[in-house]
Amino acid sequence: MTFHTFECEYPLSGSDFATLHRELKKLDSSYFESKPKMADKIKKYVCTALSQYGIIIYIILRETTPSTFVPMLIYRINPTRMIEGNKDNYVDVFHCNNALDIPQMANRLLNKISPNLPNIETCSLSRFDYCVNIKLESQQQVTDSIKLINQAFDPTSGYTQKMMFHTKSYKPKYPKTEATFFKSKRVEISFYNKRLQLQQENLNDEWHEDILRAEFRCFKSYLNDLYKKFDIDNITDFFEKSIEIGNYVIAYQLKKLKLDVMFRSSKSIESIIKNGTFKAKTKLDMLLLVEWVSSHKSLKRVIDTCSKSIVNKKLLKKFHKLGISVKPLPCRSSLPEPFNLSELIYKFADAKKV
Repeated sequence: MTFHTFECEYPLSGSDFATLHRELKKLDSSYFESKPKMADKIKKYVCTALSQYGIIIYIILRETTPSTFVPMLIYRINPTRMIEGNKDNYVDVFHCNNALDIPQMANRLLNKISPNLPNIETCSLSRFDYCVNIKLESQQQVTDSIKLINQAFDPTSGYTQKMMFHTKSYKPKYPKTEATFFKSKRVEISFYNKRLQLQQENLNDEWHEDILRAEFRCFKSYLNDLYKKFDIDNITDFFEKSIEIGNYVIAYQLKKLKLDVMFRSSKSIESIIKNGTFKAKTKLDMLLLVEWVSSHKSLKRVIDTCSKSIVNKKLLKKFHKLGISVKPLPCRSSLPEPFNLSELIYKFADAKKV
């Protein structure tokens, strides 16, 4: 199991903040105040002195009264960059097998900046991004897989799909370069074109043109639930159980999004339905839904525009029970049949390098 970035936080007292603020100011341009949003009652300081090692330090002052602030220290850490130092490696991810090595390595670097910076072990985890580089056969397959995942999204799942707005019609549409879904401020699941992201940020993309990046971003409230489920008390315990937790997170999120299924052609889906054990009326309803989804391009559009007599939760569960997606593979898709996204994720989940 691999991951990319994590964040941890530590509450500062007023005197702790004053000491650190004074010390970090000696770093000159590597320590600065970030411009806040207009409505924010937050003051943020950023320290980039260790950015070449994948560590960014934030100090956030959250206003509680017009004259009172509560300071919070946040570390954002990319372990791969931390180990490789100056190398321009923006693709490879870090293996959970080595997660317990992180605190000591990070602490050593942080102590070079200031002995008053808290150690990683004393912080609480506020974000953890499980991350998998899925190697596909072509750039076209990356594009087609993102399109397919967006079109297969089931809005009855309780998740929200990231949408864009057409510049001319101002109508919502899903983005072509990513498929992103989120639930409140708990978790965000994103599939995106890694090559395109590197190009947009003017980063080195040599040898990495066929990567579909899958990220499962766990935020604080979700992490708190994972702490309880896996009987965890601190960040060290989380690192120790990070493989077990990652397997659970990915399997659970894919199941809830109904992406733990096979994507097949319309003919294959029809054959599976006809040979199933459902009642004749149910089979007809399922076949009609496949036809509608195929002609309307996406499941969401069918749900938004059609009556409940054509599509409902019970009918959608029938497809999940069969282990197939209601969204057929397009006739001219570059993806193989069957296309098993879940299987691909686990295939590459243990690969440090592509």
